[in-house]
Amino acid sequence: MSDQDDIIEAPEDAAEESGPDNFFIDILTGNKESASAKKLLVQKVLRQLIESYGFDRNDLEVNYNPQIPRQGRKRIDVAIFRPDAEHTNDNLQRIIVCKNQKKRDKLRSIAEADADLRELKELLELIPDATLGMWTNGQEEFLFQVERTRFEVRAKPLGVWPVPGERTTDLDRTGGVIQVSAEAEDLEDAMLRCRQYLNRNLGLDHKDSFKQLAVLVLAKIHDETLPTGERRFWIRGDEPFTEAGQQAIAQRINESIAAAKAWQPNLLTRGWDLTLEPHETARVVMELARYSLSETQPRYRTGAFRAVARSVMDGREGRYPTPLNVAEMAVEMLDPQPGERIMDCSSGTGTFLAMTAAHIFKKKLAAMGTTPEEATNEQIRQAQNETAAWAASNALGCDIDPFLAVASRMNLLFTTGNPGRVYRIDARTFPDGDLDGIEAARPALPLGSMDVVLLNPWFSSQDKITDASILSAYDLGHAWERDDEGGFRNTGNLSSGGVPPEVLFLERALQWVKPGTGRVGILLPDGLLGNPGDEHVRWWILRNCQIEASVDFPVEPFISTVKEFGLTPAMCSLLILRRRSHEDLIQAGHPEYKVFMALVDRAGMDRKGNPLFQRAPDGEELVFSDEVIERVREGGEVHVRRVIRRTRRIDDELPLVSEKFSQFKGDSEVAI
Repeated sequence: MSDQDDIIEAPEDAAEESGPDNFFIDILTGNKESASAKKLLVQKVLRQLIESYGFDRNDLEVNYNPQIPRQGRKRIDVAIFRPDAEHTNDNLQRIIVCKNQKKRDKLRSIAEADADLRELKELLELIPDATLGMWTNGQEEFLFQVERTRFEVRAKPLGVWPVPGERTTDLDRTGGVIQVSAEAEDLEDAMLRCRQYLNRNLGLDHKDSFKQLAVLVLAKIHDETLPTGERRFWIRGDEPFTEAGQQAIAQRINESIAAAKAWQPNLLTRGWDLTLEPHETARVVMELARYSLSETQPRYRTGAFRAVARSVMDGREGRYPTPLNVAEMAVEMLDPQPGERIMDCSSGTGTFLAMTAAHIFKKKLAAMGTTPEEATNEQIRQAQNETAAWAASNALGCDIDPFLAVASRMNLLFTTGNPGRVYRIDARTFPDGDLDGIEAARPALPLGSMDVVLLNPWFSSQDKITDASILSAYDLGHAWERDDEGGFRNTGNLSSGGVPPEVLFLERALQWVKPGTGRVGILLPDGLLGNPGDEHVRWWILRNCQIEASVDFPVEPFISTVKEFGLTPAMCSLLILRRRSHEDLIQAGHPEYKVFMALVDRAGMDRKGNPLFQRAPDGEELVFSDEVIERVREGGEVHVRRVIRRTRRIDDELPLVSEKFSQFKGDSEVAI
């Protein structure tokens, strides 16, 4: 198959889709437009320019007609003009060409993409004042700088773009151009390009790809803790495309990795080393060097990390990543405080711990009197530093899988700047065990010491735990029978048929929190909460806990999470529990109390993972006018600007559930 066969030729209106719901709201004009793949790609680029780079929306134009004599009809997909200048060719500084193409298995080099890049290069040659260009198909990005001499015009490839207000000469300075805070989609795309290059172009498997990326991320995070003059994780304009430049990048990065490993000596384990060639290192660094992670929202950072980390879980033993909006809702309901110790005893890729860190970050900003949207870059950096300090002492976790234990630490590091304390142990046998993290974990994770435990344990009705040495340590590892008072009693005999792992994790999570005040948020299969054969488990929960909330989820977010593993998701619910004190347990009975219950119908996506938008009762999608914050770079400074954007809203009831639970805790009543 030729390279051309891999391209969808999409004339301007060929991909136009009909129907009342096939529309988008133009980010520049606020107008409702019919959707096509090309138009949506242009909108994605506009979001990147406005929300990551900080361009003024008034300096951007879509489908600009340069009206070049004797050149026929030309259209520039996105044109960027000098600040506050008339939109003419004389003021046109940057040209962006967007090409709708189907996804490619491998990322191309500039030489391989030459046929596609000719349109951009021709436009740059024809418009003398345009000095920078970008070509993108939504998956690949190619950046260029125009060099004009008396005899030729040459488009020189770049690894980074200057931000508004920087000059092209800044591309070659030591330290590189200004690194920008990333918006969520932009950072996730960059991380996915890194993974695709490592996985598809270089042929590394998912875990080896993740190892290479993790080492580089560690270097990047450490580099941002250093004074500007001491940083090494940057690139000059065309360094990734010359042999000397690639060698220079590799040398800086290797020095940065050595310093980062000395900074966090317990983060990575043996075998987590950079093994890439200089040109390969330069290709990945090119994607990461443009961003300032310390000025990027933690919620965006953990979302991007999740996009590349989910592939390292294989779905065996019922293990797969927790949907982000589900984890976020659980954290908001439990509302961990900055002084509390938080743990995930089945941490996987660290989703719950990272979302807790994002929650703490918002509290740090609130203490400064600001929000993530309105905070200055300095306030964001300060809150990030305070959140990192919190994670160093109060973000704890464990996993039996050595790879996932490192992945959890990496998620916390990427989200907060600190890896927390995540140990490789078997939570079921703790404080016993012989895995390599047990000696350090015993003093760090004593039972009864946590304020909050959050977990999504293994679900399995097939692979039950039958090991007598494990079962004997648990009430629920024994057989139970009804007593004469309508309850249940422990027979003293171990369960002969074994016990599902989620049941033992439930008991272990409660053992880990403080008696009387400790809270547990746990995802459990609905069968455990409704099957007649599990009634003794429910009785045990009521005896040992106060149930604060029960939230029943729709299946859609879990379908999207497990489909790549070829699994069928279990219907599940979130329980919020408070462990009873020893004094409570010796009482014959407990006073009645109210329990918050919610049945969620919509969680932001359909069964295929497509977003769901809010609709009116007649079924028409709603459009809202929302005030948003845009950070505009002017004269080397960042200014906060409030603008009204017309937009659709995701139909996700999970934030509403956490809001109503907060109201319920205040007065035990909920207004519907």
